[in-house]
Amino acid sequence: SYQSSPWLERTGDDVRIHRILSSLASTSSAKVVTVTLSLTPRGKPFTYKDKVLYLHVKRPFYTLLSRVLHWRDHYDLNPLSKATIYVDELLAGISIKKMLSQERNKYAGLYVFGSMSLIPFILRVLGVKGIIVYDPLANYAQTLHLRSRKSLIETMRYGVYLMLHKLALKASNVVIYPSKYDLENITRMFHKELINKGRIVIPNISPICYESIEEYEELRSSRVRNVPHFVLLAGGKGKANEEAVKLTLEVFSRINYNNFILIITGPWQDLKTRYNLPKNIILPGYVSVEELKKILAMSDYGLSPIFSHVAGTFIKVLTYLSAGLDLIVSPQSLVGIDVSELNNKRIYLVRDEEKYRERIKLSIINYFRGGRPRYRSILLCRDRDKSLKEAINEVTRILKVISS
Repeated sequence: SYQSSPWLERTGDDVRIHRILSSLASTSSAKVVTVTLSLTPRGKPFTYKDKVLYLHVKRPFYTLLSRVLHWRDHYDLNPLSKATIYVDELLAGISIKKMLSQERNKYAGLYVFGSMSLIPFILRVLGVKGIIVYDPLANYAQTLHLRSRKSLIETMRYGVYLMLHKLALKASNVVIYPSKYDLENITRMFHKELINKGRIVIPNISPICYESIEEYEELRSSRVRNVPHFVLLAGGKGKANEEAVKLTLEVFSRINYNNFILIITGPWQDLKTRYNLPKNIILPGYVSVEELKKILAMSDYGLSPIFSHVAGTFIKVLTYLSAGLDLIVSPQSLVGIDVSELNNKRIYLVRDEEKYRERIKLSIINYFRGGRPRYRSILLCRDRDKSLKEAINEVTRILKVISS
């Protein structure tokens, strides 16, 4: 995995990785060891949580070039990270092959998390014969399918990614996607490569759930002002999140600050001084799962004004739904979500920035006219964990069939 700390469950991908691995470890006799290829080394070489051992391995080629170039932008999507990714994968592949060649590991399989990863292909070239499961995370197959058909330039750009994806698919025994839409699209594009492959859908898992209705109501009671509460989850510095944060701040800066509370999570604290924000616009930075549960329980509306890049965007929408929030979102934010997830939900679709501004103002007006209904459909942990366990059981069943 490229996620540096999945066990912290800060992002949708983190939650997906850790929940799948911990469920594998708890529902089978397998020992789960995860190699995390990190851009920056951690203080200790490993972390153990929920029966999963995480080994922290820094990316040597990236580390070397970043030192030579005095590179300081060590975030996930920086260009140097992308430019060095496959050299570091080759070096990691060599190390993994050595580990798998040991007698005690001869029955080990490999589960690869990461969009456009070539690790499965590299390991096959290096002669690894074991089972490889490939999970590209988020809804990247869906995104690539849509974006590569917009224009000739995008077809060329995303065509390269699709070629790499094809190599990873051919080298894998089982492919796992987070939605049936992803699986349908990737099957349409790479039918030949998927013949005789195990194909499974494990829906993305919400980062939060509530142990009980009582827990939710207690957190909800923490509200100190009877005004509409809005939340925007923007956990990464990607272009889509940056656009959403700046647009949202611009919209709310023109509204009487006594009429709302806005919370934006993620690495945006530097905007406090740049925009001279009032106290009712809160930028707490990255928050823990417990803090996130409280923020969502206190909130009324979940925001997702994403009008460009859509990969992974629907994870924040799933998070909002888990707390029963009304949604003010773009159509792109719903790409990859199963329709059943949206039953009995109040969703306001905004197709451009102007419609977003109008909907925010109208939601505030409507709140003071009639407030919110008291009943909210929330996600209980027992229901979330039951669904994941059923999916993991299907994975282990297929793996047993392949290995036999």
